[in-house]
Amino acid sequence: MTANPQEGPIHVRGRAVVGIDIGKRKHSATAVSPQGEVLARLASFSNTSEGIDLLESEVLQKVGGPGKTLIAMEATGHYWICMYWELTRRGYCCVVLNPIQTNARMGARIRKTRTDPIDSLGIARFILSGEARATRIPDEKTIELRLLVRHRWRLVQARADMERYAQTLLDRVFPEYESVFSKPLLPSTLALIREIGIDPRQIVSRADEVRNLLRRVSRRKISDDKIDQLLQKASHSIGTQQATTLIAQQLHDIFQYFELIEKQVAQIDEQLEGRILEAGSPLLSLGIGPVLAASIHAESDSIGDFSTPGQYVAYAGLDPSVHDSGDTVRGRSKISKRGSPTLRRALYQAAFIIYRKHDYFLRRYKKYRRKGRSHTEATIIVADRLARVVWRLLTDNRPFKKRPPKKS
Repeated sequence: MTANPQEGPIHVRGRAVVGIDIGKRKHSATAVSPQGEVLARLASFSNTSEGIDLLESEVLQKVGGPGKTLIAMEATGHYWICMYWELTRRGYCCVVLNPIQTNARMGARIRKTRTDPIDSLGIARFILSGEARATRIPDEKTIELRLLVRHRWRLVQARADMERYAQTLLDRVFPEYESVFSKPLLPSTLALIREIGIDPRQIVSRADEVRNLLRRVSRRKISDDKIDQLLQKASHSIGTQQATTLIAQQLHDIFQYFELIEKQVAQIDEQLEGRILEAGSPLLSLGIGPVLAASIHAESDSIGDFSTPGQYVAYAGLDPSVHDSGDTVRGRSKISKRGSPTLRRALYQAAFIIYRKHDYFLRRYKKYRRKGRSHTEATIIVADRLARVVWRLLTDNRPFKKRPPKKS
């Protein structure tokens, strides 16, 4: 048995409801009847097979066992995954709730009292209220694709973080360097730091080597005037002369780290491209690359969980948040950012590419630019429209066409 779709209500259908408060190593469970009466409680049980045996004997079997019990738990990090699948294997119907829902429910209570047993009871009664909606549980292929995509994003983010740290090291030793090259960590820069160093004194003392190196590495794309400017800046640099040897070693290590990450990202890109081409994704017809298409698929499949394009837009967190109370005049609404950040990022990057390729999206982009919206705001609006197009392409499993098909 699997969970209900993201936007679908959870139906109790006369079953007892067991709320489980998920922790890192210990969990808590409370069972209630369809009328809200507490039937059984287990204050603490471990995240092991023995712990789940204890849960089954002390709570689940007492309220009816498989077929007569609905189990609800929060999607707390990754700690719920093993519990969910083990209980599913044992025949129980399980649903997973987004913590945003439960936190809002718990925060509405008058007394600020929160313990694991109280939270598990709150989860169970939240299900009975009829307001809860289950989080989507993807199939195995989608999980594999999602793991690849998210690992790639983490690697890219890790490289960006380390690049910012490398910039702080450069600013210590040679703060004027950035005024010469707009992108300080270009391949020519990496070669310069590796072979000669970034210490301005070394650069000045080995001026001829610096000229020959930059000409060779850049294939003469760096002009002689630019090299002369670099040497002049180095001769008058105010950079610190402390720990220059250690800083050079750290920069060398960081560049090796860059090479490792780039190699791993290239391997992941190759896997993603193979999976997307094998699946014959209709998103490739939009003109985006296989990596972006894989990122969208990883967070969207199965698209049948979304019955309307508005639900899909909301899941991406691109829906506008509403601020309108009393006589307050509502200004520009920001997006909610309540959905998948990976999907939202992928759609934004895809929108940045697509509005340059398709007149329909370009007209929309220019329309809001003329209204005074910034480039980022206009691109987000394009991403909202793109999300609706993506929903339709995946729902119909058809390629993108400049003119949409006529409605039947």
